[in-house]
Amino acid sequence: MKKIFTYLTIGLIAISSLFISGAMADVESPLIRPLTTDAKLVSSDYAVSSMPVEVEEAVIYPDGISSKLLIKPGYSSLKLQPGESREFTVSVTSREDETITIDPKLVMQPYTENYLEDDWVEISPESVELIPDAEQEFTVEVSIPEDADIGYYNAFIVFGEYNEEEYSTYSGYDGSMELSIEVWIPPSIQVLTNYINDRVEAGNSYDYEIKLSNVGEEDIAMDPQVVLSDIYYAEESIAYRFDEESSGQVIDISAITLDAPSVIRAGETATVNLHLEVPEATIGSFSASVDLGIDDPALSDWEEQVQLYFTVWQQPEEPFVREFTTSSNGTIRIEVSSTQYTYYPASGNSVSGHEAPSFEVTLNKAEEKVNLRLVSSTSKGNVNYGTTGTVRPLMPADNYDYQTGVSTYTEVYEVSGEAGEWSLSILPENTESFEYSITVLS
Repeated sequence: MKKIFTYLTIGLIAISSLFISGAMADVESPLIRPLTTDAKLVSSDYAVSSMPVEVEEAVIYPDGISSKLLIKPGYSSLKLQPGESREFTVSVTSREDETITIDPKLVMQPYTENYLEDDWVEISPESVELIPDAEQEFTVEVSIPEDADIGYYNAFIVFGEYNEEEYSTYSGYDGSMELSIEVWIPPSIQVLTNYINDRVEAGNSYDYEIKLSNVGEEDIAMDPQVVLSDIYYAEESIAYRFDEESSGQVIDISAITLDAPSVIRAGETATVNLHLEVPEATIGSFSASVDLGIDDPALSDWEEQVQLYFTVWQQPEEPFVREFTTSSNGTIRIEVSSTQYTYYPASGNSVSGHEAPSFEVTLNKAEEKVNLRLVSSTSKGNVNYGTTGTVRPLMPADNYDYQTGVSTYTEVYEVSGEAGEWSLSILPENTESFEYSITVLS
């Protein structure tokens, strides 16, 4: 009782002081308004005045258990072709206190891509009386008609009570299992080139190849075209990124032309030739895709897309300069290296290709050029033997080859030096980045 009285006293003093300070600050609008008869003071440890609180009862649905029914499995995924069928078993265990009737039914899943027809799924037995703690096995047979559309179908098999209005909101909590079906057919076309990613220079032209293989028994028509890839920025849809402060132009669709056959013959490989003319004074980067327009119903829209990404780059005109000081006489060794990454490992490579990196290295002492001697030049790379890229949607058996991913080119120079101030100048060619080292050998 003494502790409660202490809490009340401290609380009333604090409230009074706040009320007084608020009234002094603003007589018309006090910070703390007068207490009403409905106000209650409650400490963290003791309830001074009882306050009735209505607590909403929480509904908890344990994993796999709902409506006192245990469903195993809770999810089934099938991949079937038109005309195929498959069976699987579902066990239902009752947690009810009395005998219940199990009458399984097929219910469409909200927002599904395609609607599963009732006659595609047969469940047996159709109805059972299930006593408490008993388990019943149901056989589910899924049969896909010959004329079924390819795509994804999602539904629920409901074993418990079903209310259509509530089920749209709590579809997973009603004694049900989820059924997912992919209806597919074997594709005839294999897309051997998935993307083209390259570094290009303004004013130059480049040629690329997109390979496709028809492994089917019939000729397949196609009509490729370039489509823009939307990049959303500042509520605008644009097709490229660029330096907004520059006056340079950008690449657009008109810079790309396609040359392709209209038919891919059965058992043959076809080539889509892509030619890129980079305009003068071009800046930035460009992204788009080639929609191959293949008349193969087995291919999804994304499987017909070849992604394009071009980054415009230019050769540097001014060299990189590094001033350094040596404190003793000895041989000065300059090592310069550049690491190149393969831009388009799955594109078949640009027919134009890229020149090897090189460096123009100059060393000066007191503004006087010294004669550097090229000691060595080394080229090394990383080689992998495996598949030549991702092939959509199937991988041909003969798609293995050597692949190079990273290559490094190094030049080493030496000169007899002495203590003093030095200036190193490096002008790179055909390389975006390089490393250098300066070593004084005593």
